[in-house]
Amino acid sequence: MTANHETLEPMRRLIRVQCGVDTHDKRYHIIGAQDVPGFEAVALGEKVDTAKVEPGMVELCVKTLKEFPQTRAFLFECTELPPYSDAVRCKTGLPVFDAITACDFFLSSRMDNPRFGLNDWQEEFDNKQESYDFKKDKLK
Repeated sequence: MTANHETLEPMRRLIRVQCGVDTHDKRYHIIGAQDVPGFEAVALGEKVDTAKVEPGMVELCVKTLKEFPQTRAFLFECTELPPYSDAVRCKTGLPVFDAITACDFFLSSRMDNPRFGLNDWQEEFDNKQESYDFKKDKLK
């Protein structure tokens, strides 16, 4: 899933060269969300009304599953798409990968896992974290 499949088209060669993924392979289906009501705000550089867009985004994913029933997961390429991931997961029962899940994946590779292994291993050099107050820091 992408904000607009037409604007992603020129990136296909770069994706193939840099990522080793041929998006022309029959396994991949690039679906643009440019016609989802309210999502035109992305192209216009405006704030997206996520409550308005969510039903259309879910409908687009369900329609995609009907067209491509062998679909096993969604990859939300656009950074405007993560707000709809949970709704799509709920409705389709499929995994949805987005910018947030990608960040979580990379961050988890550097963090202590309290379920097993060497717990609190970072305490030796990390000690106590400074508290962070977004409002206070934003006013500076």
